Amino acid sequence: MNLFSKKEKEKEVNQNVQAVKRTRTSNISEEAQIEEKIRKEKIQISEALQEVGQMYYELYRDEAHFKLVPICNMIDESYKVISLCEKQKLILKGIQICPNCKTTLDLESIFCKKCGTKLDAVEELSLAIENDSSQKQSIPDLIRCHECGSSMPRDLTFCTNCGAKLKLV
Repeated sequence: MNLFSKKEKEKEVNQNVQAVKRTRTSNISEEAQIEEKIRKEKIQISEALQEVGQMYYELYRDEAHFKLVPICNMIDESYKVISLCEKQKLILKGIQICPNCKTTLDLESIFCKKCGTKLDAVEELSLAIENDSSQKQSIPDLIRCHECGSSMPRDLTFCTNCGAKLKLV
């Protein structure tokens, strides 16, 4: 009789172990679903914040809050660099685009063949690209506050948002 009850107990323990394993597997699956939902929500938040930032920049870049002025200036400079780089790519391809009607033209064209607009000289574009790359280096670098995450010029000693002493890297 002792042997029979021992086997029943082993069977019961095995059933309990299997139930625990099923519960763990179910929990892992549910946990993975929850983690995926959290990840999707964070992506949605990130995209919304990016959209808000884009809207703010477009609406208020000329009258930005003093903490955001360096960031808006950096964005303006980056847009200028992108524009010049796109023009440089066209120069490398041997073409230019009319700023008025967007017609593709030979690099040697002085006037647009479609609308007659006078075109920028290629030499002026090349000089602008060279000047911009030297000016870009003089733009102050931004750093992030280790306490609150605010961005500000590297030459500051204390955060203008929370007052923490900035760590220069």
